[in-house]
Amino acid sequence: MNLAQINPAWPNSLRWFLVQNSVNFCPWFFLSEPNEFESVAKVFEDEDLKNRKVFVFASRQDNDDFAGLEVVNGTILDKVLVFHPTFTTNQSIRDWDIVDSEFSDVFEFISKRVVEDMRDWALTEDASELTE
Repeated sequence: MNLAQINPAWPNSLRWFLVQNSVNFCPWFFLSEPNEFESVAKVFEDEDLKNRKVFVFASRQDNDDFAGLEVVNGTILDKVLVFHPTFTTNQSIRDWDIVDSEFSDVFEFISKRVVEDMRDWALTEDASELTE
C-alpha cells in the first residue's frame, strides 16, 4: 500500500506496519488497498451478536480468520477483534460469538497471535517454499 492510501485517522499501531510495508506475516496478510475487506466488514456486522463494527485489516490465508479494528461511533479504535465469520444468510440458527479473541492493539495482535501462527507454520513449511 502506498503512503497516500494510508488514512491518518487509522490507529498508529496499524499505520506503523503499513508505512514500513510490513504486511506479510504468513499465514497472515494485511490489507493492500484501503477498501479491500469492506465486504468482510459487512459480514461481521451482520453476524456479530454484540452488534459491533470493524475495519478489517488482515486475513489468514489458510482459513476464514480475519482481524479488524473495532469501530465505535465512526471512530476506528486500537482494539483488534479476531473473528471467523460463517458467511451464511441464516443467522437465526447461530448462537455463538464469531469473535475468537481480542487484543489491545495491532502490536499485541502480532506478538500474541500472528507470531505464534507463523511459528506453527515454520514447523512444517521451509522458508524457501514461501517464495515459490
